[in-house]
Amino acid sequence: MTTDDWPSLPESIQTPRFLLRPFRLADVADVFAYRRDPEVGRYLPFAQPFERQHADAFVATQVLADRRERCVWALEQQDRVVGGVSLQVVRRMARAELGYEMARWLWGRGLMAEAASAVIDQAFGCLPIIKITATATAPNVRSTRLLEKLGLQREALLRQHRVHRGHVLDEVRYGILRDEWANGRKASPATRGSS
Repeated sequence: MTTDDWPSLPESIQTPRFLLRPFRLADVADVFAYRRDPEVGRYLPFAQPFERQHADAFVATQVLADRRERCVWALEQQDRVVGGVSLQVVRRMARAELGYEMARWLWGRGLMAEAASAVIDQAFGCLPIIKITATATAPNVRSTRLLEKLGLQREALLRQHRVHRGHVLDEVRYGILRDEWANGRKASPATRGSS
């Protein structure tokens, strides 16, 4: 299968509490509202302080993204964008890298697990990939807990691997194989993505 023959991921995904859909230019105010919170960007590589022009640039980049290489979904809840999930597809390696962010006022409710789980389901269901990976900075305990809740396994600790806002941080790499995801879904279909 050539890279041009690869199937595509759906533009929209419905979960019980979200509509995952492409970003729109009209989403700038919502993105600015949640990304200007310093805690949202504490471990993410975007400008701090986060200003309106940063939101404009971010949304424009997402709108223009080539979905064959990097799929990005806005998380819409009650007609408001409150985060995003991305999947960077590395076709030559038959794998994809998961990324995510969410408004702090929604943390701790199992919402990101629900959204990320739906994206992983679609990725393994639609694409001929064998693995999904994700990376988190070691101090970002919320993110590492989320990845473990999703069933991803810790594969590597990369010591002093990233400089972020003047701090040298360790990174943790996680991964899950297609068969592991399928077996986990069969074993506990009601538990993944809930809290």
